[in-house]
Amino acid sequence: MNLKKRMVMLLLLALCALAAEASAFSLFGKPEEKAEGVDLDLSKLSGTVVYSQVYNMMVTPEDFIGKTIRVAGYFDVYEDAETGNNYFACIIPDATACCAQGLEFLWADEHPYPDDYPEPGCDMTMTGRFETYEEDGMEYMRLADAQVEWGEID
Repeated sequence: MNLKKRMVMLLLLALCALAAEASAFSLFGKPEEKAEGVDLDLSKLSGTVVYSQVYNMMVTPEDFIGKTIRVAGYFDVYEDAETGNNYFACIIPDATACCAQGLEFLWADEHPYPDDYPEPGCDMTMTGRFETYEEDGMEYMRLADAQVEWGEID
């Protein structure tokens, strides 16, 4: 194997190791404090790590069903023009803000829209139980029974 291929292989291994440790350590190597009762806290990690983890949740949802997940991003809403249903999401951009993943949520209690919601784009942090559901023959993912905090969270 030539030197260039070895360097690429080592870089890939290093990136895999970094991703594997991301849930337990911040980018500074200090242990992250996990919120009580939360299985996966993505709210304090870098945009790239969070984006990658949310993508992983979309690809292998069965690995996350029933887990309590905490994530930070910004609020958005989608209204289905045909049904009139509103779908609420936390949008999680990557570190360069060129790409984003959305994670739908259902609040734990009744909250009428738009009265109890901020304008789209508002910072938010949410904690909820990961689940899948089927609608019109398609499978979707969301955080159910979500607790939502509006505004920038420390």
